[in-house]
Amino acid sequence: MKTLFILLLTSLLFSCFVPRSKRVQPLSYMQRQLSEINDSLYQSETAPIQIDSLQLEANILTLFYSCPDNPGELRFVGSSMLAKSFPPIRSCKLMSSSPKVRSHNLSPFKGSVQFDLKPLSHKFIKDAPTYLQIQGWPEKILFIYPE
Repeated sequence: MKTLFILLLTSLLFSCFVPRSKRVQPLSYMQRQLSEINDSLYQSETAPIQIDSLQLEANILTLFYSCPDNPGELRFVGSSMLAKSFPPIRSCKLMSSSPKVRSHNLSPFKGSVQFDLKPLSHKFIKDAPTYLQIQGWPEKILFIYPE
């Protein structure tokens, strides 16, 4: 019984003094930006931003992207036009707010950004589905209004 108690005590002491690895900040702590519906911005030309992957959790879209240069502040813009289907399809694209400046970097800039998708819904009621067709991404994303 004493050996079991001593073994338990030593393992507890050992675990208290083992250095812990650095904690990685989870994606939920990134600053979220609001998406918007703006036809004049949607019609304008965009910088070459390639979407590598994306993740959708509730109403938050996380985009992982790469581009030749630092894009500055990014905006997620949707068209006001909806395709007549059920659920309706809204066309969207990722835009850089900084002017296009080409640098001679050999390695591409990689980054991630989060957007709140609530403004892109076709109805602002709970469980209203909307497909988002993002320019540069081959599949439509099903967004269901959360509230």
